[in-house]
Amino acid sequence: MSCVLAVFEAFAVIGVVVGVGAIVGRTEVLGENARMVLNRVAFHIGVPALLLLNLSEATLEQIFSLELAVSALAALLAFAVCFAVFTLVRRRNGGDSTIASWTGSYVNAGNLGIPLSAYVFGNTTAISAIILFQCVVMAPIGIAVLNSAVDPRPSPWRQVLALIVNPIIAASVVGVVLAATSVQLSGPVADSVRLLADLAIPTVLLAFGISLSSRTDALPRADRGDLAIVVVSKMVLMPMLAYAIARWGFGASPSQVLLVTVLAALPSAQNINAYAGVYRCNESLARDATLVSTVAAVPIIAAIVALLPG
Repeated sequence: MSCVLAVFEAFAVIGVVVGVGAIVGRTEVLGENARMVLNRVAFHIGVPALLLLNLSEATLEQIFSLELAVSALAALLAFAVCFAVFTLVRRRNGGDSTIASWTGSYVNAGNLGIPLSAYVFGNTTAISAIILFQCVVMAPIGIAVLNSAVDPRPSPWRQVLALIVNPIIAASVVGVVLAATSVQLSGPVADSVRLLADLAIPTVLLAFGISLSSRTDALPRADRGDLAIVVVSKMVLMPMLAYAIARWGFGASPSQVLLVTVLAALPSAQNINAYAGVYRCNESLARDATLVSTVAAVPIIAAIVALLPG
């Protein structure tokens, strides 16, 4: 029962900050472009600093684990299924399909996964590895498609250069290098990075809250069919994949099966709202899928924790 209560506590923290953002958006105290500014702050400063800090403090043994293998396979399969559905069946363009596929497979590892892992499982090792995987593998895949969908399409060299200089990817690579070489940030450098990293979670959540209630920056509602597809992918398909892969594919222990299933059932990441806002692709779907999956995640994760042994 204590684990179930911890699930509700983690979601309550997120809800408070999003609620503040909704009030800010409704009252317009930060001006008309507050959501875009906050998204850019998160994308270019806060999230890269947070990833750099988290990854630099991990070890390679913590990163490359069974939990990471299961989570990576489940995420890639869910992403592939979504991308195929949206490009071949729904006939969406590459940019919109990428945002949709991200919302159906990219878990909220940072601002929900970290506190949830700490409250429920007592450590954040597995979720840190997932953050690494999403930043080093899933983010470059999606960003490459988004860059190729820009009109006019940049040359292959410019697309590669865009990946290299992308702040999310660059920070992740630096963090992995620091982890591999056991170099620890310290002193004023570490303090500066940590201070910038503290911007990541509140700016993303505030921007998300603003998008829900802003009068001047309001987004239209997402297509209901698209929304249903990504929510089912994220909240049903991906946890089922993680459970099956862990239990029957890897023969994982009950505690490992529980862990990867819960992490796969995390809602769509608020970071996708920042990506959608920066690239101006499928913003309504990113916003609505994040909201619906976050609400749905509360009973789903509570049920998983209550029903699965671990």
